[in-house]
Amino acid sequence: MSRISLPIFAALVSALALSPFAAAAQSGAIAAGQTSDSAPVLVATLDSPVSSSSLLAEPAGSSVTSIAPAPAAASQSGARPFSGIGIGVKTGLAGIGFDLATPLVRTRLNLRGGASFLSYTPGTITADNLNINGSIKFQNADAMVDYFPFHGRFRISAGATIYNNTGLTASLSVPTGQSFSVGGTDYYSEPYNAVTNPAGPIMGTGTFSFGGNKVAPRVTIGTGNLIPGKGRFTFQSEIGFQYFTPPTVAYTITGTGCQNDNAGVYSNCGPIPQTNITQEQNNLQSDLNDLRFFPIVSFGLGIRIH
Repeated sequence: MSRISLPIFAALVSALALSPFAAAAQSGAIAAGQTSDSAPVLVATLDSPVSSSSLLAEPAGSSVTSIAPAPAAASQSGARPFSGIGIGVKTGLAGIGFDLATPLVRTRLNLRGGASFLSYTPGTITADNLNINGSIKFQNADAMVDYFPFHGRFRISAGATIYNNTGLTASLSVPTGQSFSVGGTDYYSEPYNAVTNPAGPIMGTGTFSFGGNKVAPRVTIGTGNLIPGKGRFTFQSEIGFQYFTPPTVAYTITGTGCQNDNAGVYSNCGPIPQTNITQEQNNLQSDLNDLRFFPIVSFGLGIRIH
């Protein structure tokens, strides 16, 4: 080795030993005065600036091969639990409502919660001489886990109705002269008379509660993912059922009822005995005890907002 190249070689060795950024070594010794292109030099290219001493290892005219750092791994934030939000609107048997969803496992499991509302007041309903006027109310909220077995739109869902206020509140009346059975006994509704019948004809109230405000399991199948793998919008459909506790019924009856009607002449009149009212309520309760499955049917549109 010539005296001219000895200082250069010493500087190169020092740079390789001391610099934390050096990532490649010379593949062979540099001969004194060597200028041939047949011996390429491998130099690492890093994000940190290269020291001036390392530049001495790159003679003029030599081939340089740069090794770039591996690209940063693609962001996996979209695959993390709770990393997105989707919202949907729907309509169905339980009224108008909405859903919110977030992924637990991307394209496989979502956590979804929603609510529906409906209040409806039909006209007078007449059954067995009994006039019924009231309002029907559906109010419920639920929490569900959606499972997408094929990583697509089809889903199987299970969860619970966590709030339920579904039922009927009504006023009852029996037109004057008409009969109505209470607890297995027929009563005729006596017309109002300030002297003989100040209580007036048979009237009352009735309440019907479907399942009460207790948690109820629910199972559905449907289509639509509020956190779609591609795109932002999705069409939703759902069908299934929820299983409630037995419905409850409550009666109150006032007014005067007569047990005999002879050409408009009433006899044996008076308030309806409470034992008959309780018997009628128990009979209806028994008929409704098996009414525990409430259907779920809804359709809607969803959008991924994050």
